[in-house]
Amino acid sequence: MKKSIIILLVLVMFYTGTYAQSLGPDKFSIAWEVGIPSNDFMSATSYSGGRIEYQRMIKPNVSVGIAGSWNSFSEYVPKTTYQKADGSGAITTDIVDEIYSVPLTLTAKYYFLRDKKALTPYVGIGLGAQYSAQAKYFNIYGLEDNNWGFVARPELGLQFSFNRNSSLFLSGVYNYAAVKSDFFKTDNLDHIALAIGFVFSN
Repeated sequence: MKKSIIILLVLVMFYTGTYAQSLGPDKFSIAWEVGIPSNDFMSATSYSGGRIEYQRMIKPNVSVGIAGSWNSFSEYVPKTTYQKADGSGAITTDIVDEIYSVPLTLTAKYYFLRDKKALTPYVGIGLGAQYSAQAKYFNIYGLEDNNWGFVARPELGLQFSFNRNSSLFLSGVYNYAAVKSDFFKTDNLDHIALAIGFVFSN
């Protein structure tokens, strides 16, 4: 499922980018993302993440596009004894908590001072859906739950242009994910994403 989502996203962006070349200026970006959880299920930072995005400039300082990100979170919980609520038994084990998240969004960005400086701040928003796979592994056993939910990703960023066709960018995103799991009793899987990457344009 995870590989299928990423492959589908890449194919959609490739098709959209090829089609849009005849319509106007476009950009393609790729970045490494660090995910910092802000939910009750996970507290460990993820360094296994990334983002790909296609943007089309519809005005000199406004773009719209499509983006996909992914983060793989993992946290080790040392061996602990867990008592049953009624006191009739207990289990002692260590646990590995995992979350795999894939936000898929339509995006819009506004660039400040676009034609005046090589260093360009911008603000953006992404709206769409997020696929999330949550899991708890203990000993040889595991519990899993997969869900889809609404996602919103407000973004602040800074882009440094090397030339008219390539740029470096830094950004911070708050990933609000209304992904609920009744099984794990979680109401959201929010996280902060810090990204560094490159933008290529025609």
